[in-house]
Amino acid sequence: MFEEMDANVYALSSDSPEHHVELKEEMGFTFEFLSDPSMDVIEKADMKGQETSVRGYSVFDENGELITSEEDDYWGENINDTAEKINNALE
Repeated sequence: MFEEMDANVYALSSDSPEHHVELKEEMGFTFEFLSDPSMDVIEKADMKGQETSVRGYSVFDENGELITSEEDDYWGENINDTAEKINNALE
């Protein structure tokens, strides 16, 4: 679903790389997971909670500017809807 988009897709959280491997395998995702323990990129993506990252998705343009961001605890479970929203943001 993401392969057809003209975009680089990553999952990003403050969790450890080991946790990302487990989640990626459990959910069957094919995109890369990145760890941001300092939450610098997470903050730029407007996904920073009080002590950890929130769940959702963000879209940046090719210049690194934030296009859209949406908090969504079920982005993974509803991956087809998430992909559609991301695709719409890229248009």
